[in-house]
Amino acid sequence: MRKSSLLLATLLTAGCHTLINLGNQQQKVEEALARDDFATAAAIIEHTGSDHPQYAALQEQYPDIRQASQAYRTRAEHDALALSRDKQWQQAFDLIDSTIAQVVDPTSLQALRESLQAKQAAQLNQLLAERRLAQARALLLQPTLDKTLAQYSDPAARREVTQLEQERKQLIADLNHLGEYYADRQHWQQTRELLDTAHRLAPGEPTPELLSRARSILNNEQQQAKARQNNALQAKAESLMATYQDSGQLKDLLAARAFLNSHRGNDALVQQRARTEQWCRRRFDEEMNTGEALYARGQYREAYRIWKQVQPLYPDNVELNKKLERSQRVLNNLRTLKDS
Repeated sequence: MRKSSLLLATLLTAGCHTLINLGNQQQKVEEALARDDFATAAAIIEHTGSDHPQYAALQEQYPDIRQASQAYRTRAEHDALALSRDKQWQQAFDLIDSTIAQVVDPTSLQALRESLQAKQAAQLNQLLAERRLAQARALLLQPTLDKTLAQYSDPAARREVTQLEQERKQLIADLNHLGEYYADRQHWQQTRELLDTAHRLAPGEPTPELLSRARSILNNEQQQAKARQNNALQAKAESLMATYQDSGQLKDLLAARAFLNSHRGNDALVQQRARTEQWCRRRFDEEMNTGEALYARGQYREAYRIWKQVQPLYPDNVELNKKLERSQRVLNNLRTLKDS
């Protein structure tokens, strides 16, 4: 009898532990959501088996968690853009990095980080180029300063000569690096100015191949005109793209893409075209998912509005057109029922 009682107690204890473990899933989800950790909450639900007693309840929460994650991610993107406009770059990157770990799908955040890194680099390199050119011009105004200093026996003069040579070498390295940066982006005016200035600081060195290329391109009258046109087109494209990044408005994205499409054959806009198309695809997928979530909740009119609004991005998309037809039929049926 005593052995039977011990066995029963053991089974009951094991059963209690099983129930406690099974019941922890909902609690874990709630704890994750309390700290805005949507990725963990979604992962818990995804890895909860169908035999779990809370499976149905957890599955019911899943769409709302993904929707909340998307809203949280969108707010973070807007805040990061605002920080970048105020030149608070580190705060913007910290916000993006922390949010990436919290949301279900961080793809757009990762793309935004890359975009802001490129934007920061462009602004920083412009400042550095202006500063290095000013330093180089000041040095070039005194071409014989090192020889003049060498005439003095004071150790301070020798130290100044050494420092002057170090400054010259560093300036040459910086100017060449910046020239390569602008050459990669086909900004040949900046490339030539930077590399030419670096070469003037070291006239005894062979002319760099990249400088010769920049000169060849810009010396050709037709290429000069094309370079100016491309620079203007690039500036216009970047301006339109920056407007969309700042506003997040679909009309601004469409304006940027329309401008790029009007210059489809121009290879100077390849990078801008690729980035814009990536944004279009991401925006389209997000709006499609948002409309689907609204439709699943019975918000047919709002779902139709979202899908209709995003249609100009890909007007021939079969899936989107089917969704529009389906939601339109539902709205018509509801209107008929209301009128009858």
